[in-house]
Amino acid sequence: MWSKEEAKKNRVRFFTNFGIYMKKHTELSEKKIRWVNYRTGVSAITFKIEADNKTTRVVIEIVHPNNGVMQLFFEQFEEFKTMLQSDMDELIWETAHYNTTGKMSMRIFTEMNTHSMNNETHWGDLFRFYEKNMLALHEFWGDSKEIFIDLEN
Repeated sequence: MWSKEEAKKNRVRFFTNFGIYMKKHTELSEKKIRWVNYRTGVSAITFKIEADNKTTRVVIEIVHPNNGVMQLFFEQFEEFKTMLQSDMDELIWETAHYNTTGKMSMRIFTEMNTHSMNNETHWGDLFRFYEKNMLALHEFWGDSKEIFIDLEN
């Protein structure tokens, strides 16, 4: 069992190494891509990576104070379901997710439950899982971003 400080250091090291691993994809954008907390340009939508000692996920998270608007974004993703699922691992569609503070969001994610970020021998597999799914999201977003921007406005 690790102390909180050791766990934090390991987490920082994990995500730092993932950032280094993904540098090979810098040519995909004129701007620097923040793979761990991907900037979509739409305030209600984030793409992010989550990891703990049991599960790792690539997540599309929709958060908006107006539930109707949040639902509209979610339904638009559903319209693109075939395109999204063509290059990503199996997706889970969650219409009500509550974080630790009780804030609700809608999420679409893929996850891996067989590897732990706390086991350094798993990092290569985790990085490849993240890489495959984040690159698929990046490509999807390049094709569909304008539709979501129009929805936001």
